[in-house]
Amino acid sequence: MTKVFKSIWRLIKFSFHPGKNELLALSLGVLAVFAFAPFAFAPVILVSIAGLFILWLKAEQPAQLAKTGLWFGLGMFGFGVSWLFSSMYFYSGVIMPLAALLTFGFVLFLSLSLALAGWLAGYFKNPQRPAANLIVLFPAVWVVAELFRATIFGGYPFLLSGTSHIDTWIDGYAPVFGVWGVSWVLAISAGLIVWFWQYKSWVFPSVVLSLLWTTGGLLKEVEWVEPIDKPLTVSLIQGNVAQDQKWRTDQFYPTLKTYTSLTKQNMDSDVIVWPETAIPAYYDVIERGALKSFIQDAKLLNTDILVGVIAGDKGSEDYYNALVNIHNPQDRYYKKHLVPFSEYFPFHDVFKFLSKLFDIPFATFSKGPQEQKPIKLGGQEVGLSICYEMAFGEELAQDLPRAKYFITVSNDAWFANTFEPAQQLQEVQMRALELGREIARATNTGHTAIVDVKGLIKAQIPAYETGVLRGQVQPYQGMTFYAQWKFLPVLFLLFVIFGFLTAKRYFLRGRISR
Repeated sequence: MTKVFKSIWRLIKFSFHPGKNELLALSLGVLAVFAFAPFAFAPVILVSIAGLFILWLKAEQPAQLAKTGLWFGLGMFGFGVSWLFSSMYFYSGVIMPLAALLTFGFVLFLSLSLALAGWLAGYFKNPQRPAANLIVLFPAVWVVAELFRATIFGGYPFLLSGTSHIDTWIDGYAPVFGVWGVSWVLAISAGLIVWFWQYKSWVFPSVVLSLLWTTGGLLKEVEWVEPIDKPLTVSLIQGNVAQDQKWRTDQFYPTLKTYTSLTKQNMDSDVIVWPETAIPAYYDVIERGALKSFIQDAKLLNTDILVGVIAGDKGSEDYYNALVNIHNPQDRYYKKHLVPFSEYFPFHDVFKFLSKLFDIPFATFSKGPQEQKPIKLGGQEVGLSICYEMAFGEELAQDLPRAKYFITVSNDAWFANTFEPAQQLQEVQMRALELGREIARATNTGHTAIVDVKGLIKAQIPAYETGVLRGQVQPYQGMTFYAQWKFLPVLFLLFVIFGFLTAKRYFLRGRISR
């Protein structure tokens, strides 16, 4: 046991004793964040990844590459997801030292994906073939890191590099290979830039780079889906209720008054949407009380009114983060991909003590059924998602081809005045591009927007203001290649690459005896 502790201590000392290369990697990770919203200076991600690849080329042992990857991640996520500290400290009642510690733990967890990528790069790296390392191996392990981060323990797909390149030539790969394809092309491009810079070889890197980006530009011109029927008029209500006011009993009726009055002004819309948990109470309670007459009136009208609320099934103790169409309350959606340590606690018996540290109302939601068919709103079937679920394109694709458009809602007041709301809107843009569907996004404090099938924002209202975004959403039919196959082609390519590298390392060199 003593030897185990000594080994762990040596690993910790090695990992968290930075040298010049690790501090450079940390700076490159911080730089990468400026490629994402709200900064959205996309080219810096190429510089950042290229810098990491140079450091990996110089390192000799897998452990050194892993350490470099770890410090790159600490910079990228320490800056890029700093909004988690704001959420815990300002709105969850966690004391500052503990909020800082928990945020660091989360950042470290995310950074381990890049440490894994570094170790794989070091393990398979061939010093005699730097070109193969730069344009095959390193980009492949970069994509592995993003896939790992997006799937392990429920998935945390934050700051996926491909998301930074909306409205560039290479976003044409998104309807084919999803965000993973865009990330892969970015990483290959970074490797080609390093090859050009380090080895003064410009013909082959320039030709391949031109082909990659030109192909992306040509793919942008492909019409994967086609519009059907007339556009729907949607009204997205942005109540702008501050998080520290949202659950106060003295703010309950003012909140309802805000939403109902803005709704009544837009009853000529086809669909009206309230954001996530806009009603800070159980649906069956407000149905019999505070909103009884409003709901009764809504049932008689032709407008679908989708509201974010807490709902449960009769005869069950489970309750859900839900969307309910009060025009027809049988039309419901229950959130199925919950946020760990916010909407539920994994291994509840083990981590039960943690739930007492967070002042989060309704922090133990039940998970909605995995199979939930699209409901009809405005006469068209629609795919629904709540907040965090919009980060998972493979899950949203399950609603296709039936869903003709998507509605997503969020309560980004948890992260007010941080990077997170803008980052999440950028994720919505990538999902629209991947899936070939327009997306209407209603939020409490912003960013409320409508995004078209090219991933571009059609309409938006200012954040942190009470208002209504009234606009047109065009239904579409058909499926993109990505919507049909999800990330299977990317997994297949990774399997081929690492299968070949493994075979070459062991079987072809005779390291495994028959």
